[in-house]
Amino acid sequence: MPIPKMPSKSVPLTAKERVYSELKEWIVDGTLKEREKLSDREIANYFSVSRTPVREALQLLSEQKLVSIYPGRESLVAPADRANNAHIYAIMAELQVLAVRFAYPNITDEIIGELENSNCRFSKALQAGNLDKMREHDLAFHKIIIQAAGNVFLTDFIETINTHIDRIEHLFFSNKSHYRINSADEHQTIIAALKHGNPTEAENTMRVNWLNTIEALKSKENR
Repeated sequence: MPIPKMPSKSVPLTAKERVYSELKEWIVDGTLKEREKLSDREIANYFSVSRTPVREALQLLSEQKLVSIYPGRESLVAPADRANNAHIYAIMAELQVLAVRFAYPNITDEIIGELENSNCRFSKALQAGNLDKMREHDLAFHKIIIQAAGNVFLTDFIETINTHIDRIEHLFFSNKSHYRINSADEHQTIIAALKHGNPTEAENTMRVNWLNTIEALKSKENR
């Protein structure tokens, strides 16, 4: 069969992809504030690109409900949809339950080891109060299961919802006290259930893991 003569190289990002990726990150982490005006001219100058890829990037962000575009007037960073925060977590909970269900037949001792190591790092970050590391290792834990599920559609849906969840947590969970310390215990229960052939318990605990965060969020909003 024909094979490439040289190892394939990573494909560089297009101008639109580069602008989209950076703007999305700035919106999610709060660098760009809610309702902040977005000038396509200033953004184009910053990235040294034409205004066309900037407008295309803004359109993609608008489709993800991260930017509000008012044709002929202005584009703004969309405010976080606080009224639907609980719904967003509820949707993610069910997607993550599906990830467990799809992943279960593919679970190996190696994957169990990866989950245990990831949760150990998460626990240490919780104990140290390192918020950035908490988020990083929490995401890594769930990503292992999503990858084991091996379903591209599920992965895409989760990534889309996770953009909004990441933004919510940057907005509302601003210090270590807002993170649920028992989340690591729930992770461990999921691992044990997968290890000992109890997918139903793993699914139920995964759902609890996400739905409990809704209560923590409601508590934060009411303060």
